Amino acid sequence: MKGVLLTSALLLMITACTTGNGENEKREHRLAVINPGHFHAALVTKSPLAGVSDTISVYAPAGAEFESYRALIDSYNSREENPTRWVLKVDSSARFLDNLASDKEADIVVLAGDNHDKPDYILAAARSGKNILADKPMAIDREGYCKLAEAFETAGRDSLVIYELMTERYDTLNIVTREIINDPERFGSFVANDDGVAISMKSVHHFYKEVSGRPLQRPAWYYDVTHQGEGIADVTTHLIDLIMWQAFPDQAILPADIVITDAGHSSTVLSPEQFMRSTGVEVAEPVEVYSNGYILALIDGLPVRLEVQWDYEAEPGAGDTFTATYSGTNGTVEIRQDATTDFVKQLYLVSPDGNRQLIDIDPAQRLGHEEHFNRVTRRFMGYLDGEPMPEWEKTNTLAKYYMTTGAVEIARSKDN
Repeated sequence: MKGVLLTSALLLMITACTTGNGENEKREHRLAVINPGHFHAALVTKSPLAGVSDTISVYAPAGAEFESYRALIDSYNSREENPTRWVLKVDSSARFLDNLASDKEADIVVLAGDNHDKPDYILAAARSGKNILADKPMAIDREGYCKLAEAFETAGRDSLVIYELMTERYDTLNIVTREIINDPERFGSFVANDDGVAISMKSVHHFYKEVSGRPLQRPAWYYDVTHQGEGIADVTTHLIDLIMWQAFPDQAILPADIVITDAGHSSTVLSPEQFMRSTGVEVAEPVEVYSNGYILALIDGLPVRLEVQWDYEAEPGAGDTFTATYSGTNGTVEIRQDATTDFVKQLYLVSPDGNRQLIDIDPAQRLGHEEHFNRVTRRFMGYLDGEPMPEWEKTNTLAKYYMTTGAVEIARSKDN
């Protein structure tokens, strides 16, 4: 089927959508990084940041996770092309949160790592007058959600910014999808499909991967849902954010607009050998991880289904997969990333009579995952330097975590 080429006007619009206001600099900012247990903490600073001090305050205990973070920063500083000049000022004391509160130089806290204490870190940072740029998930249970809500209340009172690294908004394919489903002539209006939902998404991931020919070693806590979070509290944060951003553009979604109609979870079991292969840590018994699950919900009346699944390892030549369907009165938008697309995410428009067209997106227009982080960070910096932050950014974040943590409670209640 012949693909539909993107117009120049649409490409210009995409550029405008993905570029934040990084020019309105008012002061030099300084970063404070807390417990960088995930490489996303370093990825935020892969590129030099205008208006940001080269000194980074790092509050973290000594150990392998901190050393991995330091190694990434060193690699950015030592590369030949566009090197950074970061200097780490490290506090590894047991009372680093108290010391963070007294740090008058740092005004931005960056968080990416073990999610168990993340709500406490966010709340502590807000109480100490810091802006916050956080990786997902920001909360993995109802207690964490309540702390997050308090942090947002504190931030609003003190004119602080709490922002989440929602990188999927900067994926060109997702931007094009947003435009199509908001075009009444091409898409019409949302309608429930035969399964009773208007939007469905399923994301399949794999614990064990090889990156550049080397195994990706995960920390042992990654397999503990009290630290990483269940699958429906983790990966679904991106999916819910996409639905709110695409189907309800510039609209504030409140927790009261969320109705969870059903949720469930199941586990993936790793053998001791698989766990050792992934983490380098020996265990005597199999490790059970509630990494799989689904959420059925109404978002401002729109019926949606979200599903996440984690297998141990993909078949040779395969990889992570993703499918999504947006059902409209004038057609259906499909996103597919699987063996039929060589595991490249592709976008299709299906007419009511079943005619299926590929929306051909030039690979040159597809930003890489790491560039998405740069765009999110630039947007965040724009908000710090005077660009008004839309109210929906705050309300939708809280509504999202009301939904994920509520779904976890429902799923767990079925185990009793």
